[in-house]
Amino acid sequence: MVEYFGEQLSGFAFTVNGWVQSYGSRCVKPPIIYGDVSRPKPMTVFWSTTAQSMTKRPMKGMLTGPVTILNWSFVRNDQPRFETCYQIALAIRDEVEDLEKAGITVIQIDEAALREGLPLRKSEQPFYLDWAVHSFRITNYGVKDTTQIHTHMCYSNFNDIIHSIIDMDADVITIENSRSDEKLLSVFR
Repeated sequence: MVEYFGEQLSGFAFTVNGWVQSYGSRCVKPPIIYGDVSRPKPMTVFWSTTAQSMTKRPMKGMLTGPVTILNWSFVRNDQPRFETCYQIALAIRDEVEDLEKAGITVIQIDEAALREGLPLRKSEQPFYLDWAVHSFRITNYGVKDTTQIHTHMCYSNFNDIIHSIIDMDADVITIENSRSDEKLLSVFR
């Protein structure tokens, strides 16, 4: 979810053997954000429009959100995390605009790791949630009312952050819930 997009953005570096254990037997190779982030060229427009040309049904553009990219990377420490996240959000917004111009009217911006970055100190949580939500909203600011914005979340208990999820203002939210016996979904009713 992160490596592909990081490879397309400036300000990211990758290792060959920098694997870290995520959980259980799952390992990941997080990118290193070393500089300012920007999008030099479209990342998914070609793939999305090619797929769209093969069907009359709507094709959904798929992007990883800025908070997830940030939380699943080694982040530079010479500026606040939220500033780096805003840079990523602006790069994603450029992609969203290009997808929309190319006729893609359903765009999913995954924020699988939104809750993972939540500080343990309660006093720091509101600030994190404010800039995390703002980052998501930057990604799709200015899209047409006819463009549907989706997001996908997983790996979390959402009860204590439901108001922030609502503030993200996505048109559709999908939740990975396979291991919780639908307990996580009660907050969305």
